[in-house]
Amino acid sequence: MFKTKIKLTVFLALLVPFLAQAQLEVTTKGSSPSRKLKIKKSKVPSFEFKPGQEIPRLDIGTENELAYKETQLNLPQSQVQNEKIRKPNVLKMVELDKKAMAIPALNPVKTISSQKTIAAVPSLDPLKDTYSPTFLEPNVALKDITLFKPQEFKLLEGQIYFENVKNYEMALAYFGELLKDKEFGLEASYHYGLTSKELKLYSEFKNALVKVSSQSKNKDLKLWATEELVKGVSLLEINDIADIDPLIESADFDADKYDGYQFYRAKYYLEKGNLTEVEAALALIPEKSEFYPESRFIAGLSKYRQGKVPESEAYIDEVLKNKQSLPSIQTLASLTLARIKFQKQDYKEAQKLYLAVDKDHPLWLQAMVELAWTEILINDYVGAAGNMFSLHTDFFKNAYNPESYVVRTVSYLNLCQFGDSLQVLTALGRKYAPYYGRIETYVSQKKDPADYYQTVRSWLKNPEQKDVDGVPRSFIIELARHPSFITVQKDINRLEDEITAFNQVTLSLIQREKDLIKKQGTLSQDLANVRAGLLDPKKNKDILKGEEQNILKKLQSFKYQQQGVKTARDTVKNIRDVSFARIDKDKSKHRVRAGIVLKDRLTQLTGDLKDLLDQNELLQYEVYSGAGEHLRFQTVSQDVKGDDPKARELAQAQLAKEKDKKVKWNFQGEIWEDEIGHFRSSLKNVCAQEGN
Repeated sequence: MFKTKIKLTVFLALLVPFLAQAQLEVTTKGSSPSRKLKIKKSKVPSFEFKPGQEIPRLDIGTENELAYKETQLNLPQSQVQNEKIRKPNVLKMVELDKKAMAIPALNPVKTISSQKTIAAVPSLDPLKDTYSPTFLEPNVALKDITLFKPQEFKLLEGQIYFENVKNYEMALAYFGELLKDKEFGLEASYHYGLTSKELKLYSEFKNALVKVSSQSKNKDLKLWATEELVKGVSLLEINDIADIDPLIESADFDADKYDGYQFYRAKYYLEKGNLTEVEAALALIPEKSEFYPESRFIAGLSKYRQGKVPESEAYIDEVLKNKQSLPSIQTLASLTLARIKFQKQDYKEAQKLYLAVDKDHPLWLQAMVELAWTEILINDYVGAAGNMFSLHTDFFKNAYNPESYVVRTVSYLNLCQFGDSLQVLTALGRKYAPYYGRIETYVSQKKDPADYYQTVRSWLKNPEQKDVDGVPRSFIIELARHPSFITVQKDINRLEDEITAFNQVTLSLIQREKDLIKKQGTLSQDLANVRAGLLDPKKNKDILKGEEQNILKKLQSFKYQQQGVKTARDTVKNIRDVSFARIDKDKSKHRVRAGIVLKDRLTQLTGDLKDLLDQNELLQYEVYSGAGEHLRFQTVSQDVKGDDPKARELAQAQLAKEKDKKVKWNFQGEIWEDEIGHFRSSLKNVCAQEGN
């Protein structure tokens, strides 16, 4: 069959040319294209066209004309040879030789069951009928819908303003209206506290949530309030830990995972001297925490107070090596470790650490005095005298540093520069003895701690004053820059900032009301224009009526909002009056704290100054005694050396001072900030050497 198909295909292929030749013939021969005609490679005619010219007619020639003509088709005869059909061989039936193959006989069919086995089959009880459920008749009855109470609507509106609109001023007003409500007051206080935090009213935030955490019977609300206090502890005063800690226990709240709260707990209890709580809090601060570097410093202080000096050194050294430590903590760590090294008589290391103290830190002057004592103990009297000299220039004329005069005197004594020693002691008495008398009079007259705070506050308002209430400016500066006072003053400043923030809430509401009134004016003008258009027959009234309805809706909305803002302003005013009264009480308490701190500090400074002035006489005695011994030694040396001119000249040189340095130390020049702490005196050691 396959071969037959091939032959038929070949036959048709041969037949087609004969058919074409037989049916079509050329009647008119076509003409060739013009020689001027340009032909592309694709055999397509082309021409050049220029703008402004007519399109040329192309001579592309003509085709041959064909006509159909019937002719007799003579097909070649092909001889097809018939192939013989092959018949398959039919298999014959296989006959088996019964004699050659023994076929065994089949056994009879085995009986599987009998009447006995059938009778032994157990009978089964018929299945029970399936359970058919019974359907009760539907009993549709109307029930009363519990509608929102007005207080709940207030809460909902406040939450919308707080969470969606982010208009915290309006939210504060809505929650503030419900603070005294018996049923919803605590829930409103919770939201009021969160809103206060967003408006930077941090004492309001604390007081509202403390109230909720301590009074709410709703366990969830109690936990939420406690958690917010724990998370926002950095915004509060350090002493607020005393109020929050009991609430955590009462609410059964797990605060262990809040590393920030544990850090502030450690700081608070370190101030209170409760080292057990300090260690417990520090143990909960993980190494990856942002508070970890500073917590190591607190751990070092705690170990030092426990008398574990080596462990304290290790912690503080860790802080200094940690690059993530804050600069202020690095400075405190350097000063603390320097003092530890000083106590251990490792003066070389102490000297390096004192020099690492930041010059902008309030304790830098004290660190420089301690550095000078360290240099004296390593016999670097020239360095100690030079550094104390830099503190006596005009750059530090308003600083309180009487101890630096004593250090400088001791340095000159060890250099046998007795004239300079006496000059420094005279300067100490001339400058600070009158100060002591004035401070003593002030302390005897001012018994109320608030007076001390008022004195410092008066100077802070006008720092150009040379004294306030008889207290010299240098004393006031020393009092004002001490960390104990700065901590309390920060709390007072925070309350002052809160008053400003509260006033800003009122200003924002007033501005909001002005904006709404302005929008209403614009819409009223638009409404007048639309209504005027309704009188014009040429305009589409349907469209204008739609615009009129939209404007009326917006006007109604803005009027409603304006009324809400006006109500909010009245509410905020009432809240502000109550808050300001509380803030004034808190400020008064802080002023008393600050006054006590200032009074204690001034008492300490006065006592220290008295001791230094008392030592003045003792140091003068040491100067005169040392000068006499020096003169006697030099006299004996000259007698022993006799007429030796070289020996006599050397002895006189040791006694004499250079002309431009004799008993003079007033500075005539400038000092560089980065050189402070590295100055060295130009005076030489003229003490007699042992063996001379």
